[in-house]
Amino acid sequence: MENTSHSARLSASELSSLWTQYQSYSMSICVIDYFLAKVEDEDIRKILEFVIGLSKSHVSKIKDFMTQEEYPIPKGFTDKDVNRDAPSLFSDALTLYYMYIMTLHGLTGYAAATGTSVRA
Repeated sequence: MENTSHSARLSASELSSLWTQYQSYSMSICVIDYFLAKVEDEDIRKILEFVIGLSKSHVSKIKDFMTQEEYPIPKGFTDKDVNRDAPSLFSDALTLYYMYIMTLHGLTGYAAATGTSVRA
């Protein structure tokens, strides 16, 4: 397959996917940041640290895509949307299960975005 580049603007479906993923990842950063403040199990902490790094990386990439296309950056979720000082609400086991379920949702979102994108 020949490597060609698109110069067309983002399609509505691509923009929608990016916008949705931005919202999801910015929320993920807030939730995981809270989990990191409360988690006790070191193995689960390592998973959370890995995932929050991915989420921050993805938010940055989406910002780059939106900026290149001269679209506004979504507001998303911020530090103002989470209280790290709130008492622990979840066990470490539930936190790990939440991460599993969110991974499944993320994979579903990627499949939908891939199926509606004209870019590689």
